[in-house]
Amino acid sequence: MEKGDFTFGKCVESNGLIVKVPKDIQSKRELLEGLGNSLKFPDYYGVNWDAFDECINDLSWLPDRDVVIRHLDLPLDGNDSLARTYLLVLMDAIARWKSESRHHLTVIFPAELEPKIQALIASREATPLNRTP
Repeated sequence: MEKGDFTFGKCVESNGLIVKVPKDIQSKRELLEGLGNSLKFPDYYGVNWDAFDECINDLSWLPDRDVVIRHLDLPLDGNDSLARTYLLVLMDAIARWKSESRHHLTVIFPAELEPKIQALIASREATPLNRTP
């Protein structure tokens, strides 16, 4: 993978904010609302890809330096375009936070999803963020 790397199957120790993404999320709205609430996104958060991208790359309102997003499965599984867009936004955020010192973002998926996630990213003709699939 390029840019930011995901963590697969490992349990990460953290004194920071740990967000668990539950199983079986099939709706973009449900995913983005849940993450927005758990990550305490500001009131202006628009619950769309552009707003998610902006907020996940800011996080200035969080006092925690370490932020861990732990997935119990792959959200939006079955909709490759939406799942790929989600993964790419997360990868960009991980890469950005690697070069900044304010926050450290770790994104964890179950180990068995690594081949599927790598395949989704490899076929990366994702829907641009400014288009709503």
